[in-house]
Amino acid sequence: MSLTSILSSAGAALTTAQYQIAVSQTNVANADNASYSRKTVTTTATTQTLAVSTATVTRAADAYLAKTVDKTAAADGRDAVIDTYLQSYDASLGSVDGGDDVSSLLTAFQTALSSLASSSTSATKASAVSAASSLASSIQSLSGDIQSLRSQANLEIGETVDTINSTLETIKTLNDQIVSTTASGGDVSDLEDRRAAAVTTLSSLMGVSTYKTSDNRVMVYAPGGEQLLGASVAKLSYNPSSSLSADTVYPGSISGVTVNGKDITTSLTSGKLGGLISLRDDVLVGEQDALDQLASTLISQVNAAANSGSASPPPNSLTSAIAVSGSDAFNATGSVRVAVTNSSGAVVSTQDIDLSAYATVDDLIAGLNSISGLNASISNGKLTIAAASSTHGVALADVGASIGGEGVSGYFGFNDVFSGDTAVDIAVSSTLTSDASKFPAATMDATSALAVGQIAIASGGTGAANAIASALSTSTSFTAAGNLTAGQSSLLTYAAGFVSTAATTIAGAASQAETSSDAYAAAVDRLANLTTVNLDEELAMLETYQQVYQANAQLTSMVQDLFDVLMNMVN
Repeated sequence: MSLTSILSSAGAALTTAQYQIAVSQTNVANADNASYSRKTVTTTATTQTLAVSTATVTRAADAYLAKTVDKTAAADGRDAVIDTYLQSYDASLGSVDGGDDVSSLLTAFQTALSSLASSSTSATKASAVSAASSLASSIQSLSGDIQSLRSQANLEIGETVDTINSTLETIKTLNDQIVSTTASGGDVSDLEDRRAAAVTTLSSLMGVSTYKTSDNRVMVYAPGGEQLLGASVAKLSYNPSSSLSADTVYPGSISGVTVNGKDITTSLTSGKLGGLISLRDDVLVGEQDALDQLASTLISQVNAAANSGSASPPPNSLTSAIAVSGSDAFNATGSVRVAVTNSSGAVVSTQDIDLSAYATVDDLIAGLNSISGLNASISNGKLTIAAASSTHGVALADVGASIGGEGVSGYFGFNDVFSGDTAVDIAVSSTLTSDASKFPAATMDATSALAVGQIAIASGGTGAANAIASALSTSTSFTAAGNLTAGQSSLLTYAAGFVSTAATTIAGAASQAETSSDAYAAAVDRLANLTTVNLDEELAMLETYQQVYQANAQLTSMVQDLFDVLMNMVN
């Protein structure tokens, strides 16, 4: 071999070794970079002399493991966000140990009613009203927290959609750079690292499917098959409402997530976006439904029992909870006993009126006004029945009365304990919060005739208090709501089931999030074992490359010396 050939080979080897050293040093520098994959230099001889121009950089990769990372990232993104929100919900539920969950507060209300039934005093009435207020406030507050979490999730859906769109733009830009650089023969390994990281990020946000074209371009598809990225980006669109209420649901009053005008909301079940949609439209809606059923049943059961009774002594006036008009049709059967009493509960005047004789509310008012010492009228849209004397009271008792299955007091809500219809608006009647003595703890006997001077409402009467307490433990029908199945149950049992089922849901979400996180971490580790830089190995290779460089440098120096000797001999 001639000295020229030796010098050419050594020079090429020096250049290759320099390239290998530079790549190896880059590997070492990025050893702690999780998104960096180890690079190696491969060379191909185009002539008998190894030319550095044929050297290419290859990144360590595994398509199957990369797909596994993206898939587990989607599950982790979904389960993590569900767990985060349900941990906040858990804090709103209260705790059995603290006695501030709805089940414990309902039990406390029954305990207060039992005390009232044992001894009807100002203190026990106040205690019952206080327990009812705490219960209603807790239910309404929990409902508000649920809707607040739904509103937060809804806004975060909008933010996540924006992040998805920007990530798609990033992948497109990298695609274009990779295709262009590949065509010109340049190194695309770092660009491919960045693209792989962006695809994993996108997967964690919504769960996508991808494939790589022959020109090294990544195509991206939504879970429903809609193309999100090809030669161009198809952006997701969403217009989030700033605040949601219990009756704001999807589909209907909440807009969908769309691609090119197509609503793809129902197909978005994985990634952070899928988790947020599941929270907003399923998980939290189910909790609200179960809480609404608890609240509405509590309102109806307690008010039905309370309206069978009266305060003791009877109040000076009774005002309906519902709005009425004099022209409203009135279709009732049976009779209602109306008694005007003195401060001791003794009858001043009384009359049993036949309800079937009245066709409108105005007719009923006329009938009531025919009773001595009684005034009935509509004021501010509410029916009021009042004793003419400020020292007298008024009490009602059904004598087979029925208005659509309810008694007179129950139909109009004269002695309601709770106001509202659902968990959203449940509250204790303003009449009771302003004067607890008006709690309807007693009852008026309607089984026998009642004469002037007789006691209509006994002082310390507790018949209605017993009825209300019993209503909480009496079995009634519940429909399926949230994670609670349909069936027969008492309010106390249903409330306990609501709390325990919610706790199970929260614990299940936490366990699932941990499982998904572990699966994602394991997938990342498996890929990392193949692609990340091993410092010990890399430093050993770096040392080898340096030795090769030094050997070829010495060879070059030796050839140079031989050239000098030859030149001297010629001269």
